Amino acid sequence: MTKKTLIFVFSLFLIGSVSLFFSKPFVFSYDIRMIIASLIAMFLAQYIEIPIGGVRFTAKPFLYLFLIPFITPETVMFLSLLTIPLVKKIPWQTKLLRLAFEFLQFSVGIFFFKHAIYDYLSLVYFAAGYFATNVILSFVYIPFFTKTNLKNYLSVGFLVFLLGLYASLIVTTLYILPEVKLTYLIFTFLLYAVFLVQLHYTVTAQVWYQELKYEQDEIKREIENLSKIPAVLEELGREDVDKVLSDLLEVSCKMIGFSAALLNLFDYKSGRVVRVAKYGIKDEDFEMLKSRQPQIKDTLVLMQSRFDSGGVYFIPKGSINLDQTYVFRPLEYAMLDVDNAWDPDDLFLVPLIYNNKTIGYISFDKPINGLRPAKREIELSKFFAWQFVQIVKESKYRGFFLSYYPEETTVSELMEEISKAIEMKRTFSFVYLDIDNFDKLNLEKGYAFGDEILREIKKSLENEVRNYGFYTRIGDEFMILLWTKSKSDAMILVQKVIENVKEKYPYVSISGAVVKYPVDAGNLEGILNKAKTALNASKKSGGGRLINI
Repeated sequence: MTKKTLIFVFSLFLIGSVSLFFSKPFVFSYDIRMIIASLIAMFLAQYIEIPIGGVRFTAKPFLYLFLIPFITPETVMFLSLLTIPLVKKIPWQTKLLRLAFEFLQFSVGIFFFKHAIYDYLSLVYFAAGYFATNVILSFVYIPFFTKTNLKNYLSVGFLVFLLGLYASLIVTTLYILPEVKLTYLIFTFLLYAVFLVQLHYTVTAQVWYQELKYEQDEIKREIENLSKIPAVLEELGREDVDKVLSDLLEVSCKMIGFSAALLNLFDYKSGRVVRVAKYGIKDEDFEMLKSRQPQIKDTLVLMQSRFDSGGVYFIPKGSINLDQTYVFRPLEYAMLDVDNAWDPDDLFLVPLIYNNKTIGYISFDKPINGLRPAKREIELSKFFAWQFVQIVKESKYRGFFLSYYPEETTVSELMEEISKAIEMKRTFSFVYLDIDNFDKLNLEKGYAFGDEILREIKKSLENEVRNYGFYTRIGDEFMILLWTKSKSDAMILVQKVIENVKEKYPYVSISGAVVKYPVDAGNLEGILNKAKTALNASKKSGGGRLINI
């Protein structure tokens, strides 16, 4: 929770306290049976949600109106505030915000209740104060803290206010009936039940209308921005490629519905991520980001299959530990109170793929609607990713990934890369593989068969090692360099290579060793010696084993 939000919450409690001060005297109900029943009802009611125009509105306020004729509004307020912290599914920041909203709404409602001209209008006054405060708070919180367009909530706010007044008028019939009878109570209860049914259908219609309106706005926005793409692409050759990329990034954000984005490319020569273009980020922040170049291997760890959403990667808050050095929030903003709300710490990464190789990614942030990406946003983001690849592959940045040597390299290049990584103190894993009894296989099945096995291992290595490192071959031995954060990741990857070969050639056995720098060895000689020692140990134990030093 930001400092601005904390000040806002404190202000709500302060204003509410002043309002309560002028509402004295306080009267509390002591009917234990009624209090327990009300507490249970409130606890259940806060799980009954009324979604109106993208805003979550629980059924509790309508329960308050029905309870106030039986227990005092001060008691209702106390019970309501008591139930809010009991909700387990929401974070404490949201609970604190709800407590502040509820406290102020009740304080104003009780003030109006106590100053009603006639007793039978007290409930109507309470509803007017309670729901009017809710509308005012929403109009303050939404534009200043969620940075969402307020016009989408104007009709919703007034609808909630009118429904609250309508509900209070129904319950007020208890005050104007000639005498207190069970039949009159049942009649009011049934009348209120009919209202709740009506509320359900009103809300359903409003949700449908809001969804239709939002769909129309999306289509209009997409048409407007699609027309801008040809103009941006025409700039190629006349404008600097950085400007073209920035302009296209702006169009993509406006069309997909995001307020900020960062275009990143992989420089495979340096092993670093280079920030190329931005939208919705201040120039000074962008310069700071450009100076921070995370390693490619660290970024690729984020693009795990468990985060894959149809070819893009959505990483919810808390699902992976992120290096705070490279995490940046372009804007301070709060979450909408809905199930699929975008969290400021969520990540939405769209990879740039060229020749089956990841050459970069776009990081989109701060969705305009405050929601996590849906199918529409995902498909549009992939369309723009393809557009960016077409520009980048013919630009000055093509050397980042086209001039870099492929997955298979020479022994000298592999050793040079290991030495460079050691000099830079860059973590990596070194894998040494050897085919067991390869000479015997050549004699029994022929050298053509041996060559076929080698080709199969190379094919599997190229598929699995891609973007994680590279390898070289000496006879029937393979040496592999992997940019993995942990040794277990390297073992899983290599084990998959071995299993792929075993599926096609069940009688072929492969021994291997995995050494991690700098944990297992601190120099090139030590790495090679430990790998050879472990490989020999695997051979002596019968072969077919991958040994972890």
